[in-house]
Amino acid sequence: MRLLVLDEPLELVPRLQGLLAGSEWESRFVGSLDEFDLALKSWGQPDMVIVNLTLPLTAWQMAQHLKRLGGSQTGLILLDEPAAPGLEHLKSLTGIECLARPATPESLDGALRAALEQRRAPRRPGASAGPRREAPYCGIIGYSKELRQVIAKIKKVAPGDANVCIMGESGTGKELVARAVHQNGPRRNRPLVTLDCTAVPEGLMESQLFGHVRGSFTGAVENRDGVFSLAHTGTLFIDEISELPLSLQAKLLRVIQTREFVKVGGTKPVRIDIRLVTASNKDLRTAVEEGTFREDLYYRIAVVMLEVPPLRNRREDIPALAEHFLLKFSAAHRKPMPKLTAQAVELLTSYDWPGNVRQLENCIEQAVVLCDGDAVDVDALPLAETTPKRSAPPGVREPVGLTLREVEQEYILRTLKAVGGNRTRATRLLGISLRCLQYRLKAYGQAGTEPQARISEAPETQYPLGV
Repeated sequence: MRLLVLDEPLELVPRLQGLLAGSEWESRFVGSLDEFDLALKSWGQPDMVIVNLTLPLTAWQMAQHLKRLGGSQTGLILLDEPAAPGLEHLKSLTGIECLARPATPESLDGALRAALEQRRAPRRPGASAGPRREAPYCGIIGYSKELRQVIAKIKKVAPGDANVCIMGESGTGKELVARAVHQNGPRRNRPLVTLDCTAVPEGLMESQLFGHVRGSFTGAVENRDGVFSLAHTGTLFIDEISELPLSLQAKLLRVIQTREFVKVGGTKPVRIDIRLVTASNKDLRTAVEEGTFREDLYYRIAVVMLEVPPLRNRREDIPALAEHFLLKFSAAHRKPMPKLTAQAVELLTSYDWPGNVRQLENCIEQAVVLCDGDAVDVDALPLAETTPKRSAPPGVREPVGLTLREVEQEYILRTLKAVGGNRTRATRLLGISLRCLQYRLKAYGQAGTEPQARISEAPETQYPLGV
């Protein structure tokens, strides 16, 4: 029997210690709402909760936290004014009792005994306790089969020290998975260092990875450690590793093999002890075939592969995620938590979510900010009924009679021509990286086909926005 106690003024600890001594209760005490949430995530669903409130926490917030537990746990809420208006949310919850502070030993003992008797009571034949969902695993919310498979694999992988590669579309929560691997592994008490390859200019990437010594290049006014040094004895998470230049891929491969590196401008090797976790929103196997990612590096980083499913493939998780974001942003913006209408839930679960969980989070935050009532309906959700299709650049012919390679080549070259040869704008329209575009253009040149557009590196702002 598990008892979770939220005791903000720390008044209940001495009173409950005597009552719990030698009993069946396994207890855990927390002192804030944040600690309460963390306990739910790490400990799972308790059989009983006791909440001693003197902090200015609205009743609807506490009610939503208790509703998220589900199951059939009982609860005792201690308040300065248990009969005050606005407590309907708490009083409507089955098994929740509100009492006046301070609690007497007799009232606490009676509540604990009642909870034990309720658990021991035999069930009627055919009665069901209902689903008993586990708490979110390390903040990963969802109960779909696809997500449970990912979590099961994390639990197998995390206790070891093998390199892990996480694949998935943007916004699916790859960094959350990386944190779960770290937090449940042998290096959980050591640093977790993150590097996003898309956020670092190519010219500074080597310094970010390995560090540099003073005077090694213009602007290097002091010695600096890279992420490999910062993550020593811990975990290094390299996000969007597919964007790493080929020249640095070779150096990264050597570091993984030898566990040592040399800083930019330095001469002395630096030994490291890290666990490497990487992620990519592009298929690295395809990148290997295209020549934009080293095959030997792929096999080094992908000792264990974790694939995070897109949100459209686990639609049953959308209501739980939406409720989580409603609670999160209602508290952040100091507004009462609204409810989702049945029509709103239907729209959310039927939408394809090209931006995945990140897009859903943004959608719910906008709905909370703009909501004036106590319910969020379809018209309050910032979603288009259909995803608009981008028009093809003018002059692109129908692909009948062409091979797939010819269609790709013609479309890329025509796109470049339509934007006046601006590669940066072309990559955004095509949805590929600049290096990927350069690789394809080089391949077309080797095949004897030259681009029909003027290729330049001019900034996008030189061209009209409507181009």
